[in-house]
Amino acid sequence: MTAITHVYNYTVRIPHYKDPQHDVSWRNHVEINHSSEIALARITKWHRDSGQPAFETQGFMVRKAENEDAYFAVQSDRLKSDGHALVTFKVFTDETVPEVNPKEIIEHLIEDYRGRLDRG
Repeated sequence: MTAITHVYNYTVRIPHYKDPQHDVSWRNHVEINHSSEIALARITKWHRDSGQPAFETQGFMVRKAENEDAYFAVQSDRLKSDGHALVTFKVFTDETVPEVNPKEIIEHLIEDYRGRLDRG
């Protein structure tokens, strides 16, 4: 059995404010951390409150949370170095910003994640 050697937790918060001085975009609100505790807390929460399937993209099943305006996904991948990566995605949406596309955001995060795996 191989241990989890890489943990990636992505969080995106949709900005609900307008700022004429700066570009306001979810791309400016992507957080990445490598905390195993956060990954385990998310998995535990999502196991208890699994939400509703929203869409599938690039092998990731994305669910819509029932108790908050959020989309989430979790997956593990075997690495060439005989390790394993665990990734979690959480996208907080905001009803006041209807033009946000959660699928577009998740696809962007998947590309970033796969790029990080390729770089080792």
